[in-house]
Amino acid sequence: MEPERPLKPEHGSENPSPTSSIAGAGAVAGMGFQFALSILLFLLAGQWIDRKLGTAPLFLIVFVFTGAGASFYSIYRKLVDQQRRDDERRHKK
Repeated sequence: MEPERPLKPEHGSENPSPTSSIAGAGAVAGMGFQFALSILLFLLAGQWIDRKLGTAPLFLIVFVFTGAGASFYSIYRKLVDQQRRDDERRHKK
């Protein structure tokens, strides 16, 4: 039986550059801000419609879940796109 060899990290992945770390942190913070803002805007829209129609809390609940779902989907799409770009960049090297 052959002894296990440790996996070698990809070239350039041993020490990521500080700028890529900062850019990654900024992207994650931006996604969090987008998520919170989306839910807040949909919440306020739901409250406004409920006040106009007298249907509290029906539209508030529907809009909060709609905003959260739309925001999750947007974040998912961004992450999938980023992963695809990273994979393409790795394969070019």
